[in-house]
Amino acid sequence: RPFMRFRAELFDSSALSAILTSLEKISKEVMIIMDKTTIQFRISRESMSEENVFVETAVNGLFDNYRIESKNSNVIGVSAKAPILVAALRTGDRARQIIVKLHKEDNTPCLKFQIFTEENEIVQDVPVRLLNRKQIAETEEPSLPEPEVKIHMPKIKMLKNIINRMRSVSEDVLLSATAAGELSLQVAADLVSIKTFYKSLQSLNEGKEDSKEEAPAAQCRMNIKKFSKILNTRIVNVSQYVLGCVVEGHAFVLYAEIGQNLGHATFYIPILTM
Repeated sequence: RPFMRFRAELFDSSALSAILTSLEKISKEVMIIMDKTTIQFRISRESMSEENVFVETAVNGLFDNYRIESKNSNVIGVSAKAPILVAALRTGDRARQIIVKLHKEDNTPCLKFQIFTEENEIVQDVPVRLLNRKQIAETEEPSLPEPEVKIHMPKIKMLKNIINRMRSVSEDVLLSATAAGELSLQVAADLVSIKTFYKSLQSLNEGKEDSKEEAPAAQCRMNIKKFSKILNTRIVNVSQYVLGCVVEGHAFVLYAEIGQNLGHATFYIPILTM
């Protein structure tokens, strides 16, 4: 039998809730990988034809009195239903203390949430599936080539409104970006075409944005619903730093920082053939 212990005091339930509600929009199943210093939340599919998401946070950004032990170098991985985790956290909205621990209930592994309010104690048991060393290794973040273009995304609220209008025209959107800080989004149908331009965005292609003529450019076509779904996650909506990376032939990658140095999220959006 695998030996593992986990117990911690959750002091920022709203940050954890924001992460899980974001992931819940993309998949009902989420993996949580914990070690001594970091917690990863993963939605990892076997191929890049679906969205893959990886969130990494510092333990001390969410938990106090954090204790973890396992025979796998003190790493514990579990898979759980995101909606059940979100519902369990919701009951702790007005809690003065939330203790989270791994235990067995009727021989089923669970994450137990002990929620202490001024009046009483509420216990929520969320069933989990324990992940072995191989399963944890197989669901790590994909290794992709260096992006052709890395660019700061425009204000997400405005971008969401544009994408929502474009959804009525086409099922997919063509995104083009240059290292000179230009970004365009285009949808087309038989009778109508919409194209939106952004310029003077900050580019992270070091030394490659000197002139617009020479600046590297890249484009990708995405399913507009999948793109919209990720733009509508809480993580992306509240992030002050969202980077778009075009990896031609592989994925469009959105990187978003979370809160005050809490961590970051990386969304891999599948691309369609041009």
